[in-house]
Amino acid sequence: MKNTKTKVNRQEKVKEAFELVKKGAVDIAKSSNFQRFLKFSASFHNYSFRNQLLIWIQKPSATFVAGFETWKKRGRYVKKGEKGIMILAPMKITRKNDEHEEDEEFMLFRPIYVFDISQTEGEPIPSIGEYVKTLNGETDLYEKIKAISPFPVTETTDCKGADGYYRIKEKDIFIDSKNSTSHKLLTLIHEMGHGLLHADRNNIPSKAVREIEAECVGFVTCHALGIDTSENSFGYIASYGRSRSDELIDKSRERINRVCTSNLRRLRGYLRCNRR
Repeated sequence: MKNTKTKVNRQEKVKEAFELVKKGAVDIAKSSNFQRFLKFSASFHNYSFRNQLLIWIQKPSATFVAGFETWKKRGRYVKKGEKGIMILAPMKITRKNDEHEEDEEFMLFRPIYVFDISQTEGEPIPSIGEYVKTLNGETDLYEKIKAISPFPVTETTDCKGADGYYRIKEKDIFIDSKNSTSHKLLTLIHEMGHGLLHADRNNIPSKAVREIEAECVGFVTCHALGIDTSENSFGYIASYGRSRSDELIDKSRERINRVCTSNLRRLRGYLRCNRR
C-alpha cells in the first residue's frame, strides 16, 4: 500500500512540476530586462542545424558564438590562445559554360572559425544572471544520483565556462566541482538528460529543444525529490524557449517524462538495495 501511495505522490509531483516550469519560464520571458537580453541574442547569426551540431561537438558548453570581427564590433576581443570552433560557410560558385547560354551555379562549403562568448573579454553584455542563479545548499541526493548515472561522472575545476557538460562521442559527463551539491545535482540530471535524449546523431533536435528538454528533466526530477531549482531552471528554459516555452515543453513532455520516470525508478531501486 505504501509503495502505491508513494508512486501516486511522485506522479502528482511530476505533473505539478510541468505546470510550474511552463508558467515560470513564460513569465520570465515577458519581463523587460529579459527582453533586452533576447534582443542582444537575436542579433547574433542564426546557424544551420549542421553548424549547431559542429559547435556542440567541439564545445558543448557554448552559448553565444560569433566570428572574430563580429565580437570586435561589439567591443569584445578573443582571448589570447583560444582555439576557434570550426563551422562550415557556404560559397556560391558560378562557372561559365561555353556550350550553354546560362552559367552553372553550385554551392561549396569552406571552414571558418567562430568563438564562444566565454573565449572573449571586453565590453559587458546584457545578462540573464538575475534569472539563472547558482543554487545554494547541500544535499546527499547528488552522490546518490551520481551512483545511478548511466554515464561516468567526473568533477573538475575547469568546465569551460559551464556548470557541466556531456560529451557525445565519449558518452561521459563533467561537473564543476566548485558549485554546491544542490547545483551539481541539477547540472548532473540535466547532462544525463542530454545523454539519454540526444545521443543519436541522426536524430538530434535543435539546440533550443535540446536545452529545454535537458533542463526540464533536471527541474522535474529535482522537484519530485523535493529540491526547488526554479531560480535557475525557469530563466534557463526561457532563454531558449522565450514566449514559446510552454508550447515547446508540451511538445517534448512525453520524452521528458520518460527520462524523469526512469531516473526516479533507478534511484528508488538504488535506495532500496542500499537499505539492506
